[in-house]
Amino acid sequence: MISSKGINIVKVFCQAAAVVLIIIMYVIIPGRIAFGETIFEAWDAEYSTMGGGWDENYMILDDPEYRGYAETDEISVHPVITSVGRSNVRVRGVKSKGTLLNYTIPEQLLKDDPVFFALMIEAEKYIGYPYVYGAADPDTGFDCSGFVCWVFSHSGIYRTERLGANGLYSLCREVSRIDARPGDLVFFEKTMGSNVRGITHVGIYVGNGMMIHAGDPVGFADLKSEQWASKIYGFGRLPID
Repeated sequence: MISSKGINIVKVFCQAAAVVLIIIMYVIIPGRIAFGETIFEAWDAEYSTMGGGWDENYMILDDPEYRGYAETDEISVHPVITSVGRSNVRVRGVKSKGTLLNYTIPEQLLKDDPVFFALMIEAEKYIGYPYVYGAADPDTGFDCSGFVCWVFSHSGIYRTERLGANGLYSLCREVSRIDARPGDLVFFEKTMGSNVRGITHVGIYVGNGMMIHAGDPVGFADLKSEQWASKIYGFGRLPID
């Protein structure tokens, strides 16, 4: 059993240690711990005098550099315009038996041109819809010119009445293949047989030798393919302000 003398010695030692700790706190951070101020507040005040804030040895967890991206990195706000993962849509009992071509429009093309971006936001809604001759809205399906007229009108880019492919061509300024840019129209001949003269089909050029059009179904097509390359009549640009 510890004697009363031993207990007194322990008490004195503890009291002395407490006094020493208090003195150290006030000596290390002189004048920093005001009445009612916590030790953490005092430390924060002390570091605020060290060159204006935390030095390079201290990491702020919200610093973009330490979260895997630079502060100047842009966060994309452009949705992906693609046919990948899409399937054919049944409209009023009609569903295309055709196969969708998988294609994704490069994001940079959408960033570069807000007009093209707006067109594709509208056009993508109808990927997989069936081709219906004479149809021009989502409730019934689309034919080629009906699809183009709907996309331009309902994207707010160019208001036009319901026109056929020839009517759309008459509104356009002709552009060469080299000068064609995303959002231009591409016109075709002989798609309804060699005996049918004049423009017989139209789609929207999306760059990289591709178009989106009301084929069967609505989707992307490769202008370099055998089906389309030899039938291109020309490119046109609507008078968009």
